[in-house]
Amino acid sequence: MQKLTRKPAQLLGMIPRRASRWLVRLAVLAVIVPLILQWLVAYVVGSDARILPPELLLARNLLLVTAHPDDECLFFSPSILGVLDRNKRVTGGLLVMSTGNNYGKGDTRKTELAGSCEALGISADRCVALDHPDLQDNPREWWNTELIEGFVHEHVRKWDIDAIITFDEGGVSGHINHRAVSAAVSHYTATNPQSPIAYTLTTTSLLRKYTILGDLPYTVLPFLWRIIEALSYPAITAEVREGGTALVANTWHRYLLTRRAFAQHDSQYSWDRHLYMILSRYVWFNDLKRLPHTAADEAFRTAVKT
Repeated sequence: MQKLTRKPAQLLGMIPRRASRWLVRLAVLAVIVPLILQWLVAYVVGSDARILPPELLLARNLLLVTAHPDDECLFFSPSILGVLDRNKRVTGGLLVMSTGNNYGKGDTRKTELAGSCEALGISADRCVALDHPDLQDNPREWWNTELIEGFVHEHVRKWDIDAIITFDEGGVSGHINHRAVSAAVSHYTATNPQSPIAYTLTTTSLLRKYTILGDLPYTVLPFLWRIIEALSYPAITAEVREGGTALVANTWHRYLLTRRAFAQHDSQYSWDRHLYMILSRYVWFNDLKRLPHTAADEAFRTAVKT
């Protein structure tokens, strides 16, 4: 049996010339299309209410609920920076359910979190990491969701929160603590008529997660018509309500702020995290989905009518 000894260059030469031209064109498109989409969402239509819903665009007090210090910049920075940058009147808040003390570095990570909040534009008095004995960083323990709900409700009232962003049921990385936070916030918004609107960050497959901007064309598909509309004519905020989804992309400046924020987490900055800050879609763009909330929906309809 003849052995396959041809070199890659020889194998490439066996591809018909027409096919090779199409491969080159597809490769170019695979690079250019995501860059164009990133530019459109980050710089051109990102402030349109069809892309960033009024509940986030017009929020006065935004609350991000996470599980561990560094979640805010590993996963949510496009959302945080996108909302704060577009609405100078909004005040951002971060509630972290633990100090990340799984390896005995809780105090260090809590200090690092303060630096990350500063880089992201979140004031020190609204940058909180809890240290409750029943909510300790543990990748094998499902947290008490009633306890989490209580802390969320406490800070919603204390900071007069009108919009929440948190994990979806997949927790982005699948971490059990992330998923417990998601379950708690979902139950809170579904059962408490006074709770604000909440949006969750979409979990993707591992392959999609590490494609830099390569996943953006697929992510943009549900927003495509809205982007075309936004390019065609401006949105009247009060009339835009349908969809329940949001798409937020980092500008180059906000991406650098993301890196600056994560650089504060020195205890977590290993070589693989350095690659993550380049390869992960979550440091470049976020797509969010609104949790069902009948009472808040009705309140919003009343507000825009008046």
